[in-house]
Amino acid sequence: MEQLVNGYRKFLKNADRELYGRLAKGQAPHTLVVSCSDSRIVPEEIFSAKPGELFVLRNVGNVCRLDDPSVACAVEYAVNHLKVRRIVVLAHSDCGAVKAVEHKEHLDSPGLVDWLCEECFEGCDLDCAIKASGIRQFERVTTHPAVMAAVKEGHLEVDLLFFDLATLGLARYDGKDWDKVC
Repeated sequence: MEQLVNGYRKFLKNADRELYGRLAKGQAPHTLVVSCSDSRIVPEEIFSAKPGELFVLRNVGNVCRLDDPSVACAVEYAVNHLKVRRIVVLAHSDCGAVKAVEHKEHLDSPGLVDWLCEECFEGCDLDCAIKASGIRQFERVTTHPAVMAAVKEGHLEVDLLFFDLATLGLARYDGKDWDKVC
């Protein structure tokens, strides 16, 4: 607990109080990011976003199971109430969820089994399988009725990105290929 309290003290010392004063009145993020719970993947850091700019849904494997209330309600809230202009599914290298799907013995708890039971390992190696999983999540989120309606009305874009931890590279899926962003 001491580590967390010390971190909070540092935060408090450097916090932009004017920004937090505005945020206390409400939020207006521009993007919903569906990200993995992996502690190495921090969307706000990766995209240099300030508090209030991103609405982030994190779960094991950045899975977009729309039958799960926590996923469905986050998508609905972001699209219908916050009026985000973009949804980004953020896949990443060395994903433990995809590794666990390949090696079923790693699915050693009821929660993991339930959460990842619909997932599969597709591809010639781990990065290919992670990207294939990302494509499945991207395709799932685009089938949500609120997402389909906002896209049709021209109010929402949906993207799939892949972040490489080792190189810090970022690639965007264009529906067919992966293009390096920068």
